[in-house]
Amino acid sequence: MPKGSRRAARLAITYAETAAAVRRDKERRHEDALRLLQDAARRSPKDMRVARLRAQVLARTGQLSDAVAEASRLALTAPSSKNIRLQRAVQGRYVETDAAWRPRVPGVHPARLPEPLPGRVLYLAKESMPHRNNGYCTRTHETLLAVRGAGRDPVAVTLPGFPAAADENQAVGPTSRVDDIEYHHVMPGAGQLSAVTWEEYVQLTTTTFARQVARVRPEVLHAGSGHRGYDLGVVGQALSDWAGLPWIYEVRSFFETTWTADERYAEHAEYYRRRFAAETRAMLAADAVVTLSGPMREEIVHAHAVPEDKVFVIPNAVDLDRFEPRPRSEQLRKELGLDGTFVLGYISNLDHFREGQEVLLEAAARLRSQGLPVSVLLVGEGRRRAALEAQAQELGLGPAAVFAGSVPFDEVPDWYAQIDLFVVPRVPERAGRMVSPMKPFEAMAMEVPVLVSDLPALVEIAGEGLGRASVFQAGSAQSLAETVTWLTDHPEELMKKAAEAAEWVRRERTWAGNGQAFDAVYRFAAERYAERAR
Repeated sequence: MPKGSRRAARLAITYAETAAAVRRDKERRHEDALRLLQDAARRSPKDMRVARLRAQVLARTGQLSDAVAEASRLALTAPSSKNIRLQRAVQGRYVETDAAWRPRVPGVHPARLPEPLPGRVLYLAKESMPHRNNGYCTRTHETLLAVRGAGRDPVAVTLPGFPAAADENQAVGPTSRVDDIEYHHVMPGAGQLSAVTWEEYVQLTTTTFARQVARVRPEVLHAGSGHRGYDLGVVGQALSDWAGLPWIYEVRSFFETTWTADERYAEHAEYYRRRFAAETRAMLAADAVVTLSGPMREEIVHAHAVPEDKVFVIPNAVDLDRFEPRPRSEQLRKELGLDGTFVLGYISNLDHFREGQEVLLEAAARLRSQGLPVSVLLVGEGRRRAALEAQAQELGLGPAAVFAGSVPFDEVPDWYAQIDLFVVPRVPERAGRMVSPMKPFEAMAMEVPVLVSDLPALVEIAGEGLGRASVFQAGSAQSLAETVTWLTDHPEELMKKAAEAAEWVRRERTWAGNGQAFDAVYRFAAERYAERAR
């Protein structure tokens, strides 16, 4: 065969393999895609489309070292803007999770910093009220109020670029005040930050937060989990070392798996292990670690090997003035089409598979097929909404599945009042197993009966002897349906658990009670830092 013909044949095969790899990748058959791309790369080593797609699939499956090598080779061989952006993005994830990399504070020498103000606390937050009203911001704000109630002077700073401007003509202020809590916003509305890689963003955060440290003059730093958890911990450590201040790390969740929605790779890939190690380094560096539940503390002590004497549980809580029993709006119930049904409800984001709304929808379909008039009310918004709505249609739920979307902050209690049984259908996933959500406490305060999957963090909420909530087997729609059937046949059990749960949260899950606990942790951290300094 002539040389030109052989080359044409080779290119044709490479093109076919690449096209097949793209299809496999879209079908989530990533390993098949990689095998096809490996064959194509051997046949046509200079084909940059093959190399680019291979780097992308390697990154998608968490094979970060190989993805960096492939993307770097691609950027050197064919330095187009697209290839360089890919290389920078993959390299940024690698550098950020490298034990040898640390952000630095340029400029002012720490010896020239003004003296800290007694009682002043600087809280490092990823986002805040009034621009966000999610669970993260609620805990941050309630914590700041409780810390102030305990006699401290808290100030918060949010990540660079937050809040984003709603449009290019809208000016976003550098500060916000909510209940006299001051939030400082760094470079608010800075849309150009989308081009910054992750390790560059951590460095930018460190640099800009250092200016806040010099201005606010705290005597202790309080870092909450960032978008990836450890990212704000890395910043807290750098600022502590630079300014000579004690710092605590508040571990809100375990974010090592949030890099992908694919359960096959979430807890098994190289990138997961790198994120886990980065989280461990942040915990070990802090003078004290605060977390939300007993199972989370066990994980931090035993899996991350953090000394147990510096790990404290300060749980989520509830605003009893806002969440109290109230009559439901019959007008709203009629508008939603919930009349004459037993409402299984869940209020949560629709972003992550750990929340398990699919299990709740399937259980509702089973119950309706058995003649039980149930409906599902899902309040919240997120990336998975369209898929969940499609599932509800496939299951034949029709109007019996109500997707309310996001609702105004002040109206959330009215939606709890529509629910006959608040269901937390979380599935077995790392954070799902151990992280304690806030919503069950709110339902309990409103005397709405609660049903949770049997994951450790949720069983802890249900209580010893399960006196505060009922449980079902995590991930099992059949178990959920059977439990609902039993509970609807025993309404007195629902009321008994709801009453016990309401009494418990009013006694042991108030934000005000957390203030003294944080004050004690700050004092512990200061003593621990003094020991380190000596």
